[in-house]
Amino acid sequence: MESSAIERENVCVQRKEFVHRLFSSCLFILAAILLFRIPYGAFSILCWGAFAFMIFEILSPKIKGKFWTRIIATIVCFGGIQSFIYCREFLGELGCAFLICISSFTDIGAYSFGKILGGSKLCPKISPNKTWAGFWGGIVFANISFYCLKAAFFSKGTAFPSLGFADFWTVQAVILAAVVGDLLESWFKRAIKVKDMGKLFPGHGGVLDRLDSLLLASIVLAILDFLH
Repeated sequence: MESSAIERENVCVQRKEFVHRLFSSCLFILAAILLFRIPYGAFSILCWGAFAFMIFEILSPKIKGKFWTRIIATIVCFGGIQSFIYCREFLGELGCAFLICISSFTDIGAYSFGKILGGSKLCPKISPNKTWAGFWGGIVFANISFYCLKAAFFSKGTAFPSLGFADFWTVQAVILAAVVGDLLESWFKRAIKVKDMGKLFPGHGGVLDRLDSLLLASIVLAILDFLH
């Protein structure tokens, strides 16, 4: 009887967490619409404002020790924001929408599939809640969202002229970067011994918790575009 009550309570907690994650992800996607409404200068200011929030979270005096680990995290965040701005400048608003779409749906897919299917752990020493089912679920969700976005907004030859937007392996590389970005942030939080970097987004922690996938995905896409 007691175990049944505990199971019901766990299910309720998981449902509540899923709703919170879905809500914060939807807010994040809605914020992406602003990309089509604000000029490049205002966009850059918003990006560096987000960077300032992340610096506050990373270098918070509440976190003790691990100084160089936090400095490295700061450098990665700087590179991610700079890369995101680069993508806006050279790949346009739809390039940024692509990155936001990939990072958001990778997270939603990984969480949903991981909770529903469970199974073997992906990296138990880094993030004990992540599973291989979630890993593949995130990749599937991200691919579906990308091709829906492509069908709705992109026409052949008009987007990502330097990369070729329909390039399958480019898309997979960016999706994988989003997955790795989430894992890297989990490793960082474990290293500094915190559960969440902040409480700004309900059910999803702080700004770095929300942007971890986007940062590394932006870096990878910017590098691929630059090297092309």
